[in-house]
Amino acid sequence: MSRRFVALTAFAVGGMIATACASPASDPSRASEEGRWVGQGPEFLTLEDGVLTGSDGCNGLNGSYSREGDTLTVRLGLSTLKACMGVDTWLRKVATATIAGDKLTVFDRAGAEIGILTRAV
Repeated sequence: MSRRFVALTAFAVGGMIATACASPASDPSRASEEGRWVGQGPEFLTLEDGVLTGSDGCNGLNGSYSREGDTLTVRLGLSTLKACMGVDTWLRKVATATIAGDKLTVFDRAGAEIGILTRAV
């Protein structure tokens, strides 16, 4: 094997590694949305592969989400509508959310912050 071939091969492999490390998907500062997010009460969301499930503490939530940067856009689907005495059902108003580390800040359709969920361990 010639030295030139070995050098070119090493250069190509190094370039592929550098490109993979620079990819946004491998950026350690970009938090993954996937997993379970919990509030201060019984409310929670589980996000996985664009599918959202969870509960506002009384009613089940289902839907989908898409991500652009650190912002999630939520489309709620079918949910239960039980009367929930003494339960704050703020989470059912989710329209968007932003991710900052292990904190998911939830916003309603008007863009007002309505709550915060943290990543479950």
